[in-house]
Amino acid sequence: MKALRLKLYQETACYKKPHALKVSETYPLPPFATVKGMLHAALGATSLIDMKLCIQGTYDCVINDYQTHYFFKKDTTLEFALTADGLPGGRRELKDITTMPIYRHLLYDVQLVVFVQAEEEVLKQLRDALMKSASFISLGRHEDLVRIDDCSIIELEETSSCELTHHAFVPAAFLSRRLKGMPYKLNWVYRIVNGVRVWDKIRADYIEKGATIKSGTNSMVFRDGEGHAVFFPS
Repeated sequence: MKALRLKLYQETACYKKPHALKVSETYPLPPFATVKGMLHAALGATSLIDMKLCIQGTYDCVINDYQTHYFFKKDTTLEFALTADGLPGGRRELKDITTMPIYRHLLYDVQLVVFVQAEEEVLKQLRDALMKSASFISLGRHEDLVRIDDCSIIELEETSSCELTHHAFVPAAFLSRRLKGMPYKLNWVYRIVNGVRVWDKIRADYIEKGATIKSGTNSMVFRDGEGHAVFFPS
């Protein structure tokens, strides 16, 4: 089976959890919907493209970024939040805008390995779009820039088991009593119901590298030429 293998580097990244407000907590890896969004943006896609993802990676540490966030008290105002705070004469009174300090968690020195399963023509389009992009590519926040170290269409071979070379989001079908980590329900695609986004989610555990992933009845494990374990949600 063919797949697109991406090796990505980010100096810092925040993959914000949806309900983290006063402290912007981050997932340890980019969720499925975040990576899917990056790939669709690279293609300039206006409709959903069928694909599956395997997301793995490591980071050096988590750092705290202290920021000031601006909040508008009403829907319409002539005030503008951008000020010259800290400069002589730059401080001014804002009546319609209030501020609050926010802590944002940032992953530092992020190394990602992402595998994409899709039709071969889609894989070729993705490879060309990512390698020939005329603009920067980000993953997570708009400012979380991505360096692409590898973007290759590779052949995967089936295997009964394979050891993780990176931390990974492992779908529920591959989990067992002996293989459990930090559980998550990760966004995948959404539907509009009564004007509100309703997300379909993928149940997956965050498993640290060194664990062995085994094939099952409906859960096939693959290996690439570099020995990475590859597995996709069913």
